[in-house]
Amino acid sequence: MSDYMVKIALVASIILMGYNISEFCASFKIVSEKAGEFLRLAKDNAASDADLRRSNALLSGVLSLGYSVIIYFSDIVIWLVALVVVKLLITVSISDKVLVQVLNDRALSQKSYLVSKYDAFLNAVLGLSFALILVL
Repeated sequence: MSDYMVKIALVASIILMGYNISEFCASFKIVSEKAGEFLRLAKDNAASDADLRRSNALLSGVLSLGYSVIIYFSDIVIWLVALVVVKLLITVSISDKVLVQVLNDRALSQKSYLVSKYDAFLNAVLGLSFALILVL
């Protein structure tokens, strides 16, 4: 089973890296437009702020937990797994704070954009690092 988990972890790490590189490369204008579209969809669906935060935390949490479990079962030393868990918890926290800021201000601030950008960079480095660890 471990060999299969290593392969799944490798694919998941590459996906994590690729997604976060695309997020890192996105301009402020594009991300602001996404935030505006998100607010419009939330208004159209009459979603409350609490519902949006709950669904964001649930989705981010499930994806982070899934990646952490895959890394755990791919025979990576436990302290590296703990490092992944801590980093992904920070990412979930940042995601929630940016969502709250967008919901309160009805627009994305430059500060939230930069925090998200650097978080995406660190997540891309995390994905690359684990891909390299799994290959070597």
